[in-house]
Amino acid sequence: WFNGWNNNNNESTQIVLLGYGLALGEQASAGANLRYYQNSTPIRTNYLWSVDVGMQFTYPMEKLGDSVTVGMNLSELSNGIREDGALIESLPLAARFGTTYRPDSATLLSADIAIRGQNDVSWGERLRLHFGVERWLLNNHFGVRVGYTTLTASDKFSSGEWTQGISFRNSTGQLDYAHVRGGELGQSLHWISATLRWGGKGKSPTHIAKVPTPVTKVKPKDVPEMDVSPPILMPKTLEPDVGNEVSSDELQLSETAISPNSDDVADSTTFHFKVRSNDKWKLTLRDAYTEQVWEKSGTGSPTDGVVWNGMGSSGKLVPDGDYVAQLHIIDGKGTPHLRNSKKVTVDLIPATVEISKKAPGTVGVKTWDINAITNWKLEIFDVNNKLVETSEGRGSPPEAIVLTKVPQLPETTYKFALSVQDIAGNKSVQQAQLQFGGGTTTTDSGTQVGNEKPKLTLMVGSFAERRNADMLAENLQRLHPNEKVKIYTVTINGKIVHRVTIGEFAARPDASELKQQIQESQGVEPVLITPQ
Repeated sequence: WFNGWNNNNNESTQIVLLGYGLALGEQASAGANLRYYQNSTPIRTNYLWSVDVGMQFTYPMEKLGDSVTVGMNLSELSNGIREDGALIESLPLAARFGTTYRPDSATLLSADIAIRGQNDVSWGERLRLHFGVERWLLNNHFGVRVGYTTLTASDKFSSGEWTQGISFRNSTGQLDYAHVRGGELGQSLHWISATLRWGGKGKSPTHIAKVPTPVTKVKPKDVPEMDVSPPILMPKTLEPDVGNEVSSDELQLSETAISPNSDDVADSTTFHFKVRSNDKWKLTLRDAYTEQVWEKSGTGSPTDGVVWNGMGSSGKLVPDGDYVAQLHIIDGKGTPHLRNSKKVTVDLIPATVEISKKAPGTVGVKTWDINAITNWKLEIFDVNNKLVETSEGRGSPPEAIVLTKVPQLPETTYKFALSVQDIAGNKSVQQAQLQFGGGTTTTDSGTQVGNEKPKLTLMVGSFAERRNADMLAENLQRLHPNEKVKIYTVTINGKIVHRVTIGEFAARPDASELKQQIQESQGVEPVLITPQ
């Protein structure tokens, strides 16, 4: 809406924009916008159809930051502004050249220059500069941005337009809001846009970087000047640029799911691959938002493979979830080529298990886990703790287990212990007392590993220095005096780390409220774990 919330006239402007982006390789992409613009007053309606096209190229900068992107686009390819089908004014073509720089994965800096083909005005009126910055917070779910756009003419450089915006995103989409104010007429412009992300089977979601971009002016004779050149959406590609100059065998994982909890069961995974002796390679891991969390590089085939223990490049344990491992081969020009990719899952939370009595002589079982169950075992004991019957198998347990050795005597109570293990190595034991003949059930809730009765807890931080862990623990205890705060000291790959945890929970849903409070107050997303 153009100036639609604070004016007192009957003029309105609507803009509808449809954008599409396509990856052309690992470092190049192209996109296009189709735009409909309409300006209405009580006596007339002007409208415009136009098209924007553009391309961008991304170059990794290992020493200076994450990456530098350069791009260009041509905007306002149209047949002019029309009223009742008649042409009333032609629009000059605008060209834009710009660059963005990422000093880290959560920060984006941008600058560009736009040139409008209006030969009847001075160069100071035709050239427009833009500067912007964007920052993502809350584990890259919430973004803020600010930008400044102005003409290069000396008398108008300080009277440009300020742009502020916010974004909310997850792995399937993004919602953006932007407000533009300032300019020659002191106009106010509000932008609301939504983005959906999808892709083929096995591909990671595409990350679309929203860059504060300059806005160009359309000024017909009786239409107020406004911005009509939003950014062209350019996807950050993950597609391989297949060539014949390099080759590699398929990327293999020793474990497709890991639980880095120092229990010696699936604490790490090893990547195996074969390349030529002189081939340079780079192995990276990206999360659901395609942000890089870990990297390893080398030359030639690693004899013992490359081990990953769940720690990110920051030295902290990555959150639970799915990650994409990507093997890049570096050619003679220093250009990386994506050769193989595999998914690896980090899962520190054991399965949730329920046991219930169904029909006489039958026990009902339910399990929940983000990973597949590898094996299970059900043991039944009498009142004297004597083993009466055992059932076990591979994969998930059946929903109903028929008992063959338990006597169906009235008012007789048996203790049931069901243990399950998922592919990440997490073990769970659920106990329940079922009384046959009486129809009552007593459940010993909780997840159990080994012979102890553990509880779930939220890990807020992991530090190499104890004093940093102490500071965080004191802060958490002050904010949440009713919660139990602990520091666990563990050794990972010969290095001592101090993990700060808070709360004790019997099941995952119990931790939801505290997890949200900590995420809002600390700016980090806690990880639900079982302390060892």
